[in-house]
Formats: sequence, C-alpha cells, structure tokens
Amino acid sequence: MVRFSIIGDMGSGNIYQYKVANSLKYIIDEFKSLFVCGLGDNIYDSGCICPDDKQFITKFEKPYSKISDNIKFFMCLGNHDYGKYMKIFNVDNSINQIIYSKLSQEKNKKWILPDKYYTFKKGNIQFYVLDTNIDRMTTPQIKKQLRYIKKKIRESKSKWNIVYGHHTWRSVGGHGNAEPILENFFKSIFNTGKIDLYMCGHDHSKQFILKKLPKNNSMHLMVCGTGGKNTDYFYNPDNLNENDSKLLHFSDTFGTAFINSNGNNLEIQFFNLKKPEFKYTIKKK
Repeated sequence: MVRFSIIGDMGSGNIYQYKVANSLKYIIDEFKSLFVCGLGDNIYDSGCICPDDKQFITKFEKPYSKISDNIKFFMCLGNHDYGKYMKIFNVDNSINQIIYSKLSQEKNKKWILPDKYYTFKKGNIQFYVLDTNIDRMTTPQIKKQLRYIKKKIRESKSKWNIVYGHHTWRSVGGHGNAEPILENFFKSIFNTGKIDLYMCGHDHSKQFILKKLPKNNSMHLMVCGTGGKNTDYFYNPDNLNENDSKLLHFSDTFGTAFINSNGNNLEIQFFNLKKPEFKYTIKKK
C-alpha cells in the first residue's frame, strides 16, 4: 500500500499557500501520506537566483514547517522555476533548485529534486518525473530526456506507472492543451499505453480527465495546480474533443490531491482544503 499527496503551483509565499499547507498537513496526518509529489512552480515568480536564496525559506520551508521532515517532497520544475524567458538570453534559475535539493538532503530536510528529470519507486508504483519546459531546451536535450524516460518505462516491472510534470496535456483551464511540440513529446511517452496516470499543474484548477489512446487504450490525467497561487475561473469545455478526452471533474477551489495504491486499485481523491470534493478509482486486473 502506497499513500501520497499531490500539490502544484504552490510557491507564492502568500496566505493562500499557508492555508493549503495547513490543509496538507491535516491530510498527511489523517490519511497517512508517506510523501508528497510537487507539480512545479515551486517558487514564484522567477525561481531562485542562488542556492541560498531566502525564497527557499519564505516560500517552502516556512509554509510547510509543521510537516515532518520525514515527509519528502519530490519536486518537478515549472515554467516559473526557470525564470523569465528572454530570447536574447536563456535564463535558467532551475539549477539552483537542484543544488538546494543536495543541500536539503545533506540536512535530511524535505526538498528532493535530484535533476531536471528523474525516476523513483515507492512500493508497487514507479514514478517518472518530467521536465516539461521543452521550450527552454535544444532539440538534442529534448531527445535525451525522451530516451531516458522511455527506457525507464520499458524496464519497469511495477504494477503502476505514474508520470508527472508541470505542463498540461489536456485541460479546460486557461493554458489549455499542449502546444504542438509538447504534444508530440507527450505522445511519444503516453501512446505506449504503459502509463496509468499523468499528473500536472500549470492551470490553477483541479481537473480529472479520461484520455483516449491508440489501439483502444486509455489513461487518466490529473491537473492539481491549486497549492497557493490565485486559482483560475477560466473554464472552456470545448478544449476537449469527445473523441479524444472526457472531463470527469473540475473545480477552482484551493487544495491538494491524495492517492492510495491499494492492491489492484489506485484510489484518487481531491480536496477543497480539508473537505473531500471528488473520488475516483482506477482499477487494474
């Protein structure tokens, strides 16, 4: 049995992040979450300019200080973590979050981000953590990530395979569906039919989507970007084509998600802060 929480788009440092942090602690204690998956935009608005940037304290350590350091946060990179994009100079503040991860682990603290993309295993689940900021990468860098992730997926013998990154593949929110280059990136990973769930943030809402794949396969998509930045009121169901995807849940409330891997079931739950608002079970023989 593997129990874990999910939070995205959280690093605002404002009152909303603290409210969600308090609710996350309640859920961790109540439902016995073993760790947390962070879905990116860890530090608004432009990431951290150095490994000892005070924002690591004000926008991560302090908001989650009531949560035990034994509960690790397995982070991924959002667009805001890279810093502002300028065509004349490709800013990359994300490296500071990777260095901070090494410092954090030396002190047995919460933050874990060993590289821009990586994998880890918990019980019967293999996790694949993407860097979906491919607009900040060269073509060789994109191909290198794909080779690494797809090789790890082929080698997996886990019952469940869960991928997460920051950007949406399908979404009824303001950012909507993936741009063409990212669309092809996702298809290369997901059309194998070996992934059970893709989790992301980017849109500041909670969504649960059934996505159709080739050869009569399907998978589920989770958007959970309601961890501390102002939530989105934008809702456009026309983003989803009925022959491609089906929306099963949408809300614009602050909160997190919780997953329990229980035998042949992957039990998923969204929370409006401490209040349950949606439940769904993915079943596998």
